Amino acid sequence: MNSRVLRYEFGNYRLLPSERLLFCAEENILLKSKVFETLLTLVRHPGKLLTKDELMTQIWGNNFVEEANLTQNIFTLRKIFGENPKDHRFIVTVPGRGYRFVAQVETITESKNENHTNGAIHTSLNGHTTSLAVLPLKFLMPKESENEKYLGLAIADSLITQLSVCRKFSVRSTETVLKYVETEKDAISIGRELEVEVVLSGTIQTLNAKIRANLQLYDTRSGDTLWADKFEVVSDDFFEMQDKISSQAADALAKQGHGNSPAGKTAPNAEIYQKYIKYRFFWESRTEEGLLASLQGAKEIVAAAPDFPLAYICLADAYLLLGHHLYFPPEMVYKNVEAAVEKALELDPESAEAYASKADHCFISKGWEDCEKYYRKSITLKPDYASARHWYSWFLTAVGRFDEALEQIEQAQQLEANSLYLLTIRGVPFCYQRDFERAIRQFRLVLEIDPNFKRAHYYLAWALFHSGKRDEAIAEFEKVVAAEPIQQTIALLGYCYGKTGVAEKAYEMLRRIDRTGFKGKYVSSYQRAMIYAGLGDTNQALTELEKAFEENSIWLIWLNVDLQFEDLHDEPRFKDLIKKLNFPK
Repeated sequence: MNSRVLRYEFGNYRLLPSERLLFCAEENILLKSKVFETLLTLVRHPGKLLTKDELMTQIWGNNFVEEANLTQNIFTLRKIFGENPKDHRFIVTVPGRGYRFVAQVETITESKNENHTNGAIHTSLNGHTTSLAVLPLKFLMPKESENEKYLGLAIADSLITQLSVCRKFSVRSTETVLKYVETEKDAISIGRELEVEVVLSGTIQTLNAKIRANLQLYDTRSGDTLWADKFEVVSDDFFEMQDKISSQAADALAKQGHGNSPAGKTAPNAEIYQKYIKYRFFWESRTEEGLLASLQGAKEIVAAAPDFPLAYICLADAYLLLGHHLYFPPEMVYKNVEAAVEKALELDPESAEAYASKADHCFISKGWEDCEKYYRKSITLKPDYASARHWYSWFLTAVGRFDEALEQIEQAQQLEANSLYLLTIRGVPFCYQRDFERAIRQFRLVLEIDPNFKRAHYYLAWALFHSGKRDEAIAEFEKVVAAEPIQQTIALLGYCYGKTGVAEKAYEMLRRIDRTGFKGKYVSSYQRAMIYAGLGDTNQALTELEKAFEENSIWLIWLNVDLQFEDLHDEPRFKDLIKKLNFPK
């Protein structure tokens, strides 16, 4: 018999190493990555004196860091535990040497039987929630139709959704496994990369109207096959085939010692899943065309399956990004997002996706306290939902908590390691911290992977300008605007022209934004203010920002940290705006 640690318990606290979570009673306490590592290292050696060198090696490896980083981590933990250096309830300082964890620690382990046979799972979980990834199924023969192109992913998504409602599983989201559709990596390697305990993979064979799915479940630690089975269906209807295979497989897996799904959480048919996947793909594009297609698709799903919670999340998130990217006016975004999120929560009160979208709605409408509360709730419900951590990082950036923002975006990136967008956004907190060279390196890293990735060019130009490399920045921005002539890219180029004394070109960018309005599209006063700020026209910049406040502009969430408006900070009218927006202190 082998054993694996499920959690450590001390005082009122529970530390879950695999999920990287700390709870006090039922409250999830969010920790920065290295603070968590510090606590975990101490708790794993209760009563033992760990020298500063030992701790720093365990936490940072061979990377050079200052001892002050360890001291800060210990200070943070003591603050969480409510103790001072003279207390001896949890952490004791041994002057000149190191630290000792003195609280009594109970270690809760999982027992596992190493003997496995085909068709049955012999893992004893003792009430533990098993982390599981379901990979897109692979075709053994070439795909013959457009429908078949989506079949392997659609079946995986159906399984993910059906298994997610089973309390025994913590299932990685569909977004997390999308990047493995075309990969040549083996299932066990992917499972280890995703840091799950078990991984489900399989293949599909088709012949006329018959489809066979062969599925295998692997233990990612030992590499053993825990369970395998095959499923065959005969049908002339593609969606019926998909629905039957996913339902049969989910039922079979859930019955392997894990219990059945709770009643009342029935899933829609496979055609709806197929559409959901398709329109989330469009949503990920973040282009106007893709987002509008995602919105239209979400509306179709809601009409066809009004009891499907994720349909309303698809709808809410489409409106959210259409608002963030200035394609829709604020009021249209606010009311539609709120209605969609509330409907999703009515259908599924424990939906992590719904709470993340609700948090983002609070964020753009400046409901600061509720915003953070809902982000935390979403992360507690589903720690591996990358979008929640990604959006939470934007909130933390807007309120000036840049180190925490970086922690969240790095965790989101770990969950979706192949996302170029998240890899790009990782550089944004560096800009707000004025570490422009580090930000530039990050954006150039993305462009080494994909030289045509527009978001990386956009942020690279922004970082270059504020680092003082103005000519290079303007040349980069001109390419960005040529490739993607949207309000924010035009406004930033206009700001750069104004700052460098090229007023004629700055005013042309202003007229170019205004022409968008003549076409019946929303024009943001915030973007107009940005160009006037670059021109040094303080009065007009403040007038435009006041108009932005009147229209309840979404982009006002950035006003307190926006680098383009730094010259206005001492202006009474600017201070009045900041006061009205009531940013957290």
